[in-house]
Amino acid sequence: MTTGQARNKGRSPEQLDEAFRQEVADVFCQTLLLARFHDIDLMDAVNDKCLAWAEPGIDS
Repeated sequence: MTTGQARNKGRSPEQLDEAFRQEVADVFCQTLLLARFHDIDLMDAVNDKCLAWAEPGIDS
């Protein structure tokens, strides 16, 4: 909806932005809970997956 690829269902741009922020927060919280349940260190996982190319010390 925020990119115009779906009907806005009468919502203002501000309401769409807020709904999008809430959805992103939901996904983030569910990811944290999933990682906690499976005893995954997210910082290590992110460093291994996404920051492996970074220079040493760049993640601090």
